[in-house]
Amino acid sequence: MTKYLKAIDDRRLFKKVKKGDVKSLEILFERYYNPLANFAFLFLKDEETSKGIISELFISIWEKRESIVIRDSLKSYLYKSVRNAVISLKRKEKWTAVSFEEIEINKIETITPETLLLNKEFDEKVENLLLDLPKKAGLVFRMKKIDGLRYKEIATILDISEKTVENHIGNAVKRLKSILEEHPELWDYFQNK
Repeated sequence: MTKYLKAIDDRRLFKKVKKGDVKSLEILFERYYNPLANFAFLFLKDEETSKGIISELFISIWEKRESIVIRDSLKSYLYKSVRNAVISLKRKEKWTAVSFEEIEINKIETITPETLLLNKEFDEKVENLLLDLPKKAGLVFRMKKIDGLRYKEIATILDISEKTVENHIGNAVKRLKSILEEHPELWDYFQNK
């Protein structure tokens, strides 16, 4: 399914959610649970807390469904909501001021039937490659190439300009090109992203 069709599908599903259709909410939950949990994990480094934030987000969406207004895409709304929940949690727990510049991207381990079937060694190579990127560039690259977000959505979620997003992607691509010379087996993976 193309990204455009998926975005239309998201809008239709969310319209049904607003009318009280639980099945549509379940479809959206299944579609976005793992990517959003992984995104939260990047900041929290705690799998259970990350999963809890996503569960609470979808409960909140259900409870407030009639009053929610989504200006951009549903995907962008969800990622921004997770970012805000992370900031709120960190403030509640009196963590140090949230700085997305300081976030370390650790290996994300989510156990699903799909991930069990993947070649662990290949996954580790890809993840290590992404970890070799500068922190912010790695986060932006992951959001663009793996999560499929647009520059505008990334800029909104991270509260930076689109030009800054573009610069981070450019830096990541330059860095990846030099690294991929040492790992030619990963070229296909990144060309398909």
